[in-house]
Amino acid sequence: MRTRHFIDLVLRIPALRRGAAAVLFAALLLAAVPSFGQSERPVGLKGFTLGGLFPSGTFDSHVGRDGFVGGLYLALRSGYSPVFTGLELSVSYYGHTHRYASMAGIPEVLLDVDTYNNIVQGLFFLRLQPRIGAVAPYFEGLAGISYIFTDTTVSDDDTEDDVAYNINFDDWTVTAGAGAGLIVRLDRRMFLDLKVRYMAGGRASYLKQGAIIVDGDRVTYMVDRSGTSVVTLQAGLTWFF
Repeated sequence: MRTRHFIDLVLRIPALRRGAAAVLFAALLLAAVPSFGQSERPVGLKGFTLGGLFPSGTFDSHVGRDGFVGGLYLALRSGYSPVFTGLELSVSYYGHTHRYASMAGIPEVLLDVDTYNNIVQGLFFLRLQPRIGAVAPYFEGLAGISYIFTDTTVSDDDTEDDVAYNINFDDWTVTAGAGAGLIVRLDRRMFLDLKVRYMAGGRASYLKQGAIIVDGDRVTYMVDRSGTSVVTLQAGLTWFF
């Protein structure tokens, strides 16, 4: 259900759908570039990561719950330097609630009601990759925007087909941070990518897990506002081309 929720986020929001399609198209196009030899310099990199998201500072004191993050990125080398310039689309959630509800007037039919607290980030990054060997470290600086929102999906309990969808609350803010990672060669072009990041997020209004109070036909949103800083630990695969 949670993996399906990530995919649904991209498909439902037009801006994310177009962005993900552009990154995927570029990745497929660049996959056709011949692999670099031992004496050649790669012109770019692409990859994905998955991992844990850990709210930090005032965001942690408000949310008090860890989450999950996934990212897709593409970067090109700046000339002959060890610097790669790229873009990343990151999707994460920091809370989830589930309940059953019956259709109005049809109490014998149960529906799944899933509410997720999400953060979607569009990031520009610079990655300093001094060398590409069997094992090599790298450092990165990042900046971009965060779209923080809570959405609810109503689906059939048996088929999991969506019945209704709504974004309950959303806000935008800026984010910037730094990270460090380690690549480990798996074959000529593919590397295991391990990284840690700290992202200092600006102040935003948001809902945390359990902040939607349903009392009969009445719905109350308990809105929090604070900085939105997070730490992420991620692992994935990177391809140089």
